Amino acid sequence: MNIEVSKTRNGKTITHRLDPSQVDELDEISGDAQQALVWCETHQDWEWHWIDRTELGNR
Repeated sequence: MNIEVSKTRNGKTITHRLDPSQVDELDEISGDAQQALVWCETHQDWEWHWIDRTELGNR
């Protein structure tokens, strides 16, 4: 199941479809979110995104 995250940069909004089962690295935690290097189906590349920790399962 993919997660959709929208980001606005330079006035353009892009929706990233992320695959939380494909996480390469974890970084900072802030509240209920964790920064993760996760596979982006939209760009077919690894990208850093803040993800709700419940979406990451038991990582």
